[in-house]
Amino acid sequence: MSARDLAQLRARLMSLRDQRNRMVHRSSEFERRAAAEVLAARATLDGARSELSSARHEVASLTPDLEAFERGQPPAGEEAGWRSAWGKTSARRAQMEELRAALEVRADEAERQLQHALAAQEAASADHARASARVEHEIAELTSEIGRLQAELPPVEGPDPHFRESLLGRLSSLESERSWISEEVAVREERLRRIGTEVAQIRPLLEMHTPDWGRSALESLVPDPPADRSLPAWKQGVLEVLRAASLPLHYREIAEVLTATGRGLNGRDPAETLLAALGRDRDFVRVGRGTYWLHSRPLPDGSPHAGGDRE
Repeated sequence: MSARDLAQLRARLMSLRDQRNRMVHRSSEFERRAAAEVLAARATLDGARSELSSARHEVASLTPDLEAFERGQPPAGEEAGWRSAWGKTSARRAQMEELRAALEVRADEAERQLQHALAAQEAASADHARASARVEHEIAELTSEIGRLQAELPPVEGPDPHFRESLLGRLSSLESERSWISEEVAVREERLRRIGTEVAQIRPLLEMHTPDWGRSALESLVPDPPADRSLPAWKQGVLEVLRAASLPLHYREIAEVLTATGRGLNGRDPAETLLAALGRDRDFVRVGRGTYWLHSRPLPDGSPHAGGDRE
């Protein structure tokens, strides 16, 4: 194959990489729109359910009064007022029954809209994943082919200005990609921080307003937050392992669990790679030699490190 053919392959590779970048950018924009649509659908459903609950409560509160009117007799000398009150109560319950029926239809429609938004989000994510996989596969094949052909060509006698321009263009594209990805990461981290703050405020309020007989069921009513898909697989795995643990764990123990569940880090020694990652992440704290715990949780009483300073 000639140098011209090799240049064409390089150009194709550059084009595919640009296409991949555009796909990632479009996917990020779509995720934001889809998340907004899902949130709006959830808000509509929550509003409809809240109004429906209020209507049902009022119907239930009016029913005993209406039954009392139907069973009772008007007090002497107050028949007109008694029958007027009966009529108003009956009319009010009929009105609330009609409102309840309308709200049930509205809540059902809101539920369908939410399920539709979730299904559209999942379908679009799957389509993007398949398209990305095809592009990544072609990029990998082209990279391998270009590397093989470059090895077969004779050594370059002088600099290639056209190839240098291509490299500079690729470098500029990568810098631009890194910039907007950093902005996207910052936006997501701020959103996670706000969510964590609100969750921390809601939990004590919920406990305060839970009756004594229901406190044992509080954990089931307020489950742990679901896995955050924006987190790297290794970090989500470490969070799950340490949340389930009763004592701090050595990083090699954690690495074994991650490897067994297919979320281990790459490298010559995955455990050492994990150690370096734990040291850079503020969500984890070293409490002993090679032993780590969650920064957001106090050390268990039975821990040999309890009462000591965190490192």
